[in-house]
Amino acid sequence: MTDPAQQIKSLLARKGSRVLSPADIFTRLSDSHEGELPFTVDDVRKRLEQLERDGVVVAVRGKHYSLLEYTPFVAGVLRARSDGSATVRVGGGDTPDVAISRNGLRGAMNGDFVLVRADRSTLQKKKGRGRDRVEGEVVRILRREHQLVVGRFHFVEHPFVRPFDVRLDSDIIIDVDASIPARDGEMVNVEITRYGDRGGGPAGRIVETLGMLGEPGVDIEVVLRKYHIPHAFPDDVTDAAEAIPLEVAPDEVARRVDLRERTIVTIDGETAKDFDDAVEVIRLPNGNFELGVHIADVSHYVTEGSPIDREAFERGTSVYFPGRAVPMLPEHLSNGICSLNPRVDRLTVSAMMEIDPSGRFVGQKLFRSVIRTRERMTYTDVNTLITGDAEPAELGRLRERYDAILPAIDRMRQLFEILNARRNSRGSIDFDLPQSEVLLTEAGEIEAIQASERNVAHRLIEEFMLAANEVVARTLVFAPQPGMYRVHAPPDEQRMHDLKELVGEFGLKFRGDPEALRPADLQRLLDDAKGRPEERFIHELILRSMTRAIYSEENTGHFALALEHYCHFTSPIRRYPDLVVHRRLNALLEQGAMQGERLERAAASDPLVARQASERERRAEEAEREVLEWKKVIFIRDKIGNAYSGRIAGVVPFGLFVELDEYFVQGLVPIASIGGDYWLYAEREHRLRGQSSAREFRLGDAVTVQVRSIDEDRRQIEFRLVQAGGVEVEKRRGRTQQRGRRGA
Repeated sequence: MTDPAQQIKSLLARKGSRVLSPADIFTRLSDSHEGELPFTVDDVRKRLEQLERDGVVVAVRGKHYSLLEYTPFVAGVLRARSDGSATVRVGGGDTPDVAISRNGLRGAMNGDFVLVRADRSTLQKKKGRGRDRVEGEVVRILRREHQLVVGRFHFVEHPFVRPFDVRLDSDIIIDVDASIPARDGEMVNVEITRYGDRGGGPAGRIVETLGMLGEPGVDIEVVLRKYHIPHAFPDDVTDAAEAIPLEVAPDEVARRVDLRERTIVTIDGETAKDFDDAVEVIRLPNGNFELGVHIADVSHYVTEGSPIDREAFERGTSVYFPGRAVPMLPEHLSNGICSLNPRVDRLTVSAMMEIDPSGRFVGQKLFRSVIRTRERMTYTDVNTLITGDAEPAELGRLRERYDAILPAIDRMRQLFEILNARRNSRGSIDFDLPQSEVLLTEAGEIEAIQASERNVAHRLIEEFMLAANEVVARTLVFAPQPGMYRVHAPPDEQRMHDLKELVGEFGLKFRGDPEALRPADLQRLLDDAKGRPEERFIHELILRSMTRAIYSEENTGHFALALEHYCHFTSPIRRYPDLVVHRRLNALLEQGAMQGERLERAAASDPLVARQASERERRAEEAEREVLEWKKVIFIRDKIGNAYSGRIAGVVPFGLFVELDEYFVQGLVPIASIGGDYWLYAEREHRLRGQSSAREFRLGDAVTVQVRSIDEDRRQIEFRLVQAGGVEVEKRRGRTQQRGRRGA
């Protein structure tokens, strides 16, 4: 092992070597090494500085270093709270958070990676005690999360910017002379020139103006900067992409399996522009099906360590907003030479799977190929062709348009039904509630917000992609070849006990054993909740009770899918882990399983790639969710005063969340605005109950509400209750009371 980092950690873990200077570390490593060390004392210093930034070691007694676990310090990401205090998560599992008072932040901001003084013995004593916290204070900021902060510019006595992120609760004083001009009230991006501390708040300069809130597109620009999502490609990345020819080279075609004459199609959404995957289904003479999943060979164009690759690693994933996509790869690649556009040659990696009528995989082939897709089809059209659910004229038009491939579509349907039955039989969990979809006009205005549901075509493609991902993961595991896996851990036992208790309040029986849970147990619970007023709430309860799926260099299985081997292989245009999987698969096909130095390099880099990809995925999800909520607020802006029917989608101590029937939009009815009684919150039953009247507000109840106000800064909508259960709500404001009745 040539890198000294692991050797340094091992040395500092030994008794008698737990506090050492860089020179001492170098000397002791030299004494225990046969021959000359392959690194210098300067290399040791650099690794120690990096280990300190990573929260692994800490400098004590001057420039002597110790492993963090042998000191009164812990390290973690700081998460600010609305009252100005914060918590630091210092480990996984049941280790308690460290609570930081506002005075103990010492200039640290939300998202910073910080060194905290805390009593380790107390942390261990309180381990496993739920939300119990240990008090601490920040002693050093190891890594800053924010070099740039987006916010609203104001000039009241002095110029300042109020951060858009409410978790950054200090105004930033602006140096006007060093800034570009901005209008009062305009959204701007600020470069921090001085971070706050006990002596004063932060200061900075405006480097970019984004426009006024309410102007088209400003919401997305603000969210991009809030989450520090790169939205423009550096010149060297753009130049490298544009240097790639837009046509496949004939000599490369000659090296691949030629599938250009086969009936291969893409099936995507109407607005999609980057096509990662194409599919085909053939019926073999023995009665089995052959499923072909052909994925864009991005790895041929994006080589490891290139400028395009470094930028793709930094982005991690494409991010999708209503009317706008922020791609992982430059458009020259994502919508051009890598995209499986119709009737042009494209390089692919193909997974050919032989599947018998019972759904068993009886054969497989993986290879590099060249294809030419016959059609660019949409989910809507394929669904119509399969179900026949359309006006006769429209159905006739589609059948005439796709006459040549109708037999192929029917074979896809047959295989989908087989694979879906196989998935159901193994107990895979299927969360299948509609999601919000924003429809925009050509001018970019919000036309409607509606529920988006998966149809048969969505499910068909999902089953085919799951099959390919499973086959590729299994191939890497059994090679054995390093891979990047999509893993999902089983839920925590205590959370499952809590879930069992909660759903019991709604008359649902949790038939699984929380200590030996199977995915089928949760799927059965989802099935039992179908059609009930609390269905969406039950889905959300189950989701919150489960762990997040992440990327990992270790193949530990996917609980929700009930699969032992699983990876992401099918979307290398928009997900970096898929690109890594392609590289590993191609290397296996061409050179065999990795050994020696190549294997060591992969082992060293894969944990970093997995962690980065998981973090970037979460960042993208949070940004997409925030823009969606913001779009809903903008959509409701001109509807204040209007009344709408809806249903209670959530009951909380401070009010009712109501989802409108006409629009897929939720708002809050504050408990203080209901009036007419003392309203008691029954926590276990998720109800509000009137103390005097015995009236109740329950999940799923039909109500009529009036749009009362919006808060665009906080992306919140407030409703006023007009009718509940067909009875007009009293207009006079009665006294209200908010009481949590645990176990009521």
